[in-house]
Amino acid sequence: MTQEKSQSGVASPDSASPKQRTSTVDNRSLSSFQEGYISIQTQKPFTTLSAIGIGYGVSNTAVGIPLILSTAIPMGGSPQVFWGFLLMAGVGLATATTLSELISAMPHPGGQYIWVNKLAPERYRRGLSYTTAMISWIAAIATGSSGNLSVPLNAFTIVTLLYPNFIYRRWMGFVVFQAINIITCFGACFEYVLPKLSKALLLVNFASVGAIIITLCAMSSTRTSSKDFFKVINITGWPDGVAFIIGLNGANWCFSCLDVATHLAEEIPSPSTNIPKALIWTIVVATSSGLLMVLAILVNLGPIDMTDYSGIAIFYRITGSKAAAIGLWVPVLFLVFASIWAVQTWQSRLAWTISRESGFPLHHHFSKIFPAPFYTPIWSLVGSAIGTALFGCLYLASELAFNSLIATGVLLQYISYSIPTILVIWQGRHNFQHGPFWYPKLGLLANIIMLSWTVVAFIFYCFPANSEPIPSQMNYVSGVFVLIAVFIMSLWFLYGKNNYRIVEI
Repeated sequence: MTQEKSQSGVASPDSASPKQRTSTVDNRSLSSFQEGYISIQTQKPFTTLSAIGIGYGVSNTAVGIPLILSTAIPMGGSPQVFWGFLLMAGVGLATATTLSELISAMPHPGGQYIWVNKLAPERYRRGLSYTTAMISWIAAIATGSSGNLSVPLNAFTIVTLLYPNFIYRRWMGFVVFQAINIITCFGACFEYVLPKLSKALLLVNFASVGAIIITLCAMSSTRTSSKDFFKVINITGWPDGVAFIIGLNGANWCFSCLDVATHLAEEIPSPSTNIPKALIWTIVVATSSGLLMVLAILVNLGPIDMTDYSGIAIFYRITGSKAAAIGLWVPVLFLVFASIWAVQTWQSRLAWTISRESGFPLHHHFSKIFPAPFYTPIWSLVGSAIGTALFGCLYLASELAFNSLIATGVLLQYISYSIPTILVIWQGRHNFQHGPFWYPKLGLLANIIMLSWTVVAFIFYCFPANSEPIPSQMNYVSGVFVLIAVFIMSLWFLYGKNNYRIVEI
């Protein structure tokens, strides 16, 4: 086959070596959909601001604070929430700095697994890259499933507030879970809508957070004393130090999913500089808005002497009005719902790039970018949404199994970040061909902080919330990790080893 462009504008991959096939595109909007061709995203509608919008939209830090109170307060009271938030903000900054250095040097929508492929020794390159790719995608699916269920669970707390005798059933959450999955999947289908929507939702987020903070401060009839603010309340049975680390899980989720912006590398101009800006500004926005929310709640909460620590119950306690509590809770639910749309974008971009490397069965379909008016990888969106739907079916079968599975989401993210980071340090940061975003000493410190936290989190997040749990409170995250490892290894030996290859674009 000659090295001519096809009518669709893509050079034949057969004209290059098997491990380094280069695709070129003409000035048309799409690349080839045909078998054997690499689908390239040539639309670049994202800006730094819209990338911040989609990144912060997934992390949803300030809005996430009320959602984590029910798990954080029993682990240490107000100090758990306050100091835990600040600690996780530091870890989030270290993580964003680490990812910024990597994406600045190697801008690619595949993110972590591409970095591993470039940094790993030749002997282990394909297997380690494939493992990282699968870990990244499963982490995104687990995160999306968590958000899908968070909306109905917290929405039904409104019903419970109004009708205390209401009994929640799992099938109710399951139905809403699947409906949200379908709606957000459809909403993520249109490329040129995504940046506009992300900027609009960023403004809605700011306005909602501001309204919540002002309302809580204006309607509160009490103020928390300094004694109560720093009073440790630990009802878990664990020593205070252990309980504090376990309780960081909630705040950790508020600074998670930071790699979302890195997967927009083909959809934003100058990704080597714009994506690092988006990552760092995401942390700045998350920390500032989240800290204001933390203080607004803790300063107005008063002594912690209640049994229900859910967000809406705390809003009700502070405002003294069910109507006000519900009015503040509805925008929280809406923004969590909106974050799922951003997660759909995240997990579909991962599935699309992995499919370009023939990493999935049916990759010829998953790697396609649809023409106008979509300009998005529709089949990757649908495939990822199906994966999320299957997680939802697991919830209907066993809530404990589902909770253990989605609890791996944040840990899998850290593992996928740690693998390329370890490789950079292993080969020597002075030998790393860095990009415009590079800080030799501060970057190394950020690497060490992120890697250290990954080890700590991997150990303590496998502990149950109570030292003497009943069977329904057990934490089976460690067992789920074994199953995930078996799944990835099986997929590698049965499929990936013979088909997966990185295509240089």
